[in-house]
Amino acid sequence: MALSGSRPALAAPPTAEDFQIFYYITDENGDRDRRMSALDMTGFVNQARCECRQNIISRITFQGSNVDQDQLNTYVGQNCATAQKNGGIGQFAPCALLASGTPQALQTGFEYGFSPLFLAYGVQDDQGIANAVPDGTCSGLEGQGGVWMCSSASSCQMGEFFMEGSTNNNVPGSGISYDYQPPLNPPSDFQVSAGDSSVLISWKVTAVPQSGYRVLCADENGAPIDNGISFTPPTPTSLINGTIYYTKDNLCPNGEFGPDYGGDGDGDGDGDGDGDGDGDGECVEGTDGCTCLPDDECEGSLSCNPDGICESIGCTPGEVGCVCTAEGLCDAPNECTNNYCVAPATGINTLDWSYVCSDHLPLNTNEARITGLENGKNYQFVVVAYDYAGNYVASTESITASPVDTSGLWEQCELQGNICGEGWSCSVTDQPRGRLAGGLGLLGLLGFAGLGAGLTRRRRHQRRRA
Repeated sequence: MALSGSRPALAAPPTAEDFQIFYYITDENGDRDRRMSALDMTGFVNQARCECRQNIISRITFQGSNVDQDQLNTYVGQNCATAQKNGGIGQFAPCALLASGTPQALQTGFEYGFSPLFLAYGVQDDQGIANAVPDGTCSGLEGQGGVWMCSSASSCQMGEFFMEGSTNNNVPGSGISYDYQPPLNPPSDFQVSAGDSSVLISWKVTAVPQSGYRVLCADENGAPIDNGISFTPPTPTSLINGTIYYTKDNLCPNGEFGPDYGGDGDGDGDGDGDGDGDGDGECVEGTDGCTCLPDDECEGSLSCNPDGICESIGCTPGEVGCVCTAEGLCDAPNECTNNYCVAPATGINTLDWSYVCSDHLPLNTNEARITGLENGKNYQFVVVAYDYAGNYVASTESITASPVDTSGLWEQCELQGNICGEGWSCSVTDQPRGRLAGGLGLLGLLGFAGLGAGLTRRRRHQRRRA
């Protein structure tokens, strides 16, 4: 029996402390893998993972009590409060909506998967995560994003969000960092010196790559070489360690991870395969790759070709340098990249990990000696610079060299740590012992006995004259 005059406890609006949020990475099948570590939160989401659609899973559990059972809206992105207030007008588009429901519905814990692209960009139209079309591509941005929650019967406005993107149990007070910005400039101005079974490559750096370099090697036929360097390619769920670069073709060579993004491969997220994003399975008149409007008109800068199809001016969709077709395809063997058709890279220029022939080189490096080569053979080289997250930029200059059988004194001196000093002359000092003398003794063991004997005779002759 309630005491006389007592009142029932009043429910209060939910707060961030009433919820527990964890983030998980997914494997190549789209299945949940390990919980994101501090390293994952700061460097896992790079450009290649975004292009491979390596989803992130958020698990949200309500653990509070006695709160209002109003509808909760759960979004993913950055600056969601500002975006919702402006309704897509200005810098930020509305965030993708993960779910709507009461706090009570979250007591057993729900998991929501989302493309890492939604961390950086909002949506073009439909906010529901199932059909949301990102308002951008996997390029050019870096920042932090995460889960946002508000309590409202409809879409939330600024001031109604009680949880922002930095609330989680992985790394409290920090969102998931994303980095879709590769190093600005590739290494350039290469100098190549041929050595005995080796090549010394040096370059100039116009922008520090933030992490380091690796050198790639191929023989004259374009095949990878085995020069004794041990390199284990990372798996999709490997920890980021700042010593490797990632490309889409290396990370997901068989296509995007998990279920096909959008279900049809056209990348618009509506699942109908027509590429226009409206979900009706039909092409919209006047848009790229679709039938022209009356009077042969098209939207924007598109023009109507003789077949009555809208296309980029002076370009046919599907051809190299032109936009992709409405289905996101290009004329074989060309590939659709950022909605434009490009010729596929071949050989060492694919940057496949099988071509890696050097260890990780620190960011302040400007040269690399590649050993284990065969004298007289021609080799191709590419230098790849990358940042901590693994975004890369590769050299575009043609770098070739052929090692030669050199048995000269200078080559041997250099290989032994430059024991001969920066310069050499035939003059003799009065310090026959020490590093130089020991080095010359070793050179004698390497086939320079005649040269060593000549130096000894000259020294004795000088002493007699003295």
